[in-house]
Order: sequence, then structure tokens, then C-alpha cells
Amino acid sequence: MANRLRLVTGSVADHIRRCQACPLNALCLDEAPPGSLPPQQPCLEQRCVQLHGGEHLFRVSDTVDQQLHILRKGDIKLYQHGREGGQHIIEFLGPGAWIGLESLNEERRHAGAVALTDCEIASVPYAMLTALLDRQPRSAEAFGHLLSCTIARHQQHAAMLRSTSAAQRVAQFLLQRLEQAHGYAKATLPMSRQDIADYLGLTSSTVSRCLSALRRRGWLSMGQRAFTLPGRADVERVAAGAPLALDDAVTS
Repeated sequence: MANRLRLVTGSVADHIRRCQACPLNALCLDEAPPGSLPPQQPCLEQRCVQLHGGEHLFRVSDTVDQQLHILRKGDIKLYQHGREGGQHIIEFLGPGAWIGLESLNEERRHAGAVALTDCEIASVPYAMLTALLDRQPRSAEAFGHLLSCTIARHQQHAAMLRSTSAAQRVAQFLLQRLEQAHGYAKATLPMSRQDIADYLGLTSSTVSRCLSALRRRGWLSMGQRAFTLPGRADVERVAAGAPLALDDAVTS
């Protein structure tokens, strides 16, 4: 027969469940030889961390424990200390994000990671990841792509801070959050106005005035920790540089 049915035994089903739960699942790409049986032991011993909102996964200057972390549920902010005592928010991370890439092979953490909401995080020893990448060439390619995308996001963020107005930054941020919602019409805002301001290089009052201006025009609808963009096309024009008049003069 051209097509052969494979009996899904209890051990095979258990292996499939383990693979689906494995935080390295997205990188484990090389296929096993046809007809081969799955390993009888888990390929990964997982360590899961539960964080409540406001708790740290790690802090700036903590000793690096050679662990990488994958966010399964919740929201994390990655930050550094500002020169004048405030925070510089590097990135807001959601489910599926990798945490700790910025400190690989370093002695101290360059950034801190704190939960914005209740979080579930899987921790993976870096040595286990490198063993996987050595064993599976396609996985190494996927991990390289992951690193490239992370660098590209940080470069785009740096460029935005250098060359855009306050209104553009707020509009671009809202569109970015909506894109991260994977096609849903509503996106979450688990961070505070001050967090958004620290991420965009603005003051919290400037962020509030920009949001209010978008709401007055009916382009933005905000609920509790979530928003929609009824006027998405108009917000996209603001993000591209179209002027947005505010009640008060906006300064960055």
C-alpha cells in the first residue's frame, strides 16, 4: 500500500503531548527518519516559572544563569535603567517571546525583565539549546532568523525614537500592538501610560494627549487594558507623518 496507517500507541501519544508542550517545539524542525519510533524519554526536562504582575524574572546586573526563557502566557517588559534614574523600556513581550537573548555568554544581565501580568515562563538551559542546534541544522537556521528579527525590531525602535514626532510614535505603537494580536480586532495594553512613555521616549502627559486626540476623532476606542482602532486608516496616516492637532502643544 502506498499509504500506511501508523498505530498511535499510548507511548507515542505521550511523546506527542510532550513535544507539543516543549518550549523548543518551534525550533525542533528536522524530521525523524520514516518509520522511526519516538524516544522513550523526554528530550527536555522543563522548568516552569510562575510570576505575578510586578515580579521580576531577573534584574539588571543579575548574574547570568545561562538560561533562556520562553514566555508561554502573560506579558513582560524588558527594561534598562535610565541615566537620570528612570527606566528605558526596550520591548514589551507577549506569549511566544524569548527572554534573555541580550545576555547570552555574558556574566551580568544587561536588562531586567518584570511581569506586567501573571505569567507562565518555561526556562531552558542554554547548553540544551546549543545541543539541539548542533544536532538539527534547520533548527540552527530558525534560531538565526529569530535573532535577526529581534535585532531588526530593536533597530526599528531606535530609528523611530530618532526621526518621528510624538503623534507618530503613539500611532505606530498602537498599530504594532494590533499587529501582535495576530489578526484580532482588539489588542491589549497591559502596561501603564508611564511604561508607554518610557518606551516611546515621551512624557506620560504627551502620550495621554495623543491618545485623547485619537479618541476625540473616533479613530481609537479604549476599554480597560484593551483598545480597537475604528479609524485604522487614519491612524496609519498619522503613523506615516500626517499631522495630528492636539489641544495643547506636544513636546517630546
